[in-house]
Amino acid sequence: MAKGVFEIDPELEKGTSEFRQAGASFNQMVEAVNMMISRQQRLLSDISHELRSPLTRLRMAQALANRKLGDSPDLARIDTEAQRLEQMIGKLLELSSVQVDSHLNREAQPLSSLCDALLEDSQFEAEQMGKILTVTDVPERLMTCHPELLMSALENIIRNAIHYGKHQIQVSLQAKGDVLLLQVEDDGDGVPEDELDSIFRPFYRVSTARDRHSGGAGLGLAIAENAIRQHQGSIRAARSALGGLLVEVTLPLLSEP
Repeated sequence: MAKGVFEIDPELEKGTSEFRQAGASFNQMVEAVNMMISRQQRLLSDISHELRSPLTRLRMAQALANRKLGDSPDLARIDTEAQRLEQMIGKLLELSSVQVDSHLNREAQPLSSLCDALLEDSQFEAEQMGKILTVTDVPERLMTCHPELLMSALENIIRNAIHYGKHQIQVSLQAKGDVLLLQVEDDGDGVPEDELDSIFRPFYRVSTARDRHSGGAGLGLAIAENAIRQHQGSIRAARSALGGLLVEVTLPLLSEP
C-alpha cells in the first residue's frame, strides 16, 4: 500500500480469527481506496472530454466569422484563447492518465536506455532556441519504473527549464547509494522564494514574468510531481546557482549486485 500498489491480498484473510478480521478490514479499505481513485479519475476524464465539444464549436464559429468579417484583433484574440483552452484540456487528459495506477507496467531498465534519447532531443531543442544545455554522464545503474510515465515527467521538467532559461541549462545525474539525484537548473528569472512549494500544484501560475505571459496551462510540473511520487520519489524546487530555478528529483535505484 505504501508503494501505491492497491491490490487485495487473500493471504491476509487466513490464520487466526483476529488476523482474518484485520485482513478482511484491510482488503475492504483497499477496495474503498480503489473505488475513490477510480471515481475521481473518471470524473476528471469525463470533464476534459465534455469540454472539447463546446471548444470545437467555438473554433468553428470563429473560423466562420473570419470568413465573413475578415481578420480582426478581436477574432485573433478569440483564436488565441481557444488554443490555450485546447492545450489545457490536453494537459488535463494527460494528468488524468498519469493518475491511473501504473504499477502493473513496471520493468527494470538501465538509466542509459531511459535517458539518452531524451537528453539528446533536449540538447537539440535547446540549440534550436539558441541556448546551451549541458548534461553530465548518465550513471550505469538500473531502475524499476514505468518508462513512458517517468520519461514524460522528466521531459516536462527539462523542457520547462529550456523554455524559461535565457542562455544556459544544466542537467546533472548522480547515483548516491541506491538513489538517483537529478538536478535541472536554468538561468531564467526564477520563482519567488515563497512560491517554490506551490509550482507543483495544478494550474498554479507564479506571479513573476517567468509564467505570466508563457501561455502554459500550469500543469507540466504537476504532472511531473504526480509521476515521480508514483515511483516513490520526491521533487523539490529551489533557487539555482545560475540565477533561475533548480528542480531536484530523487528516485530509487535497484541495489547494485
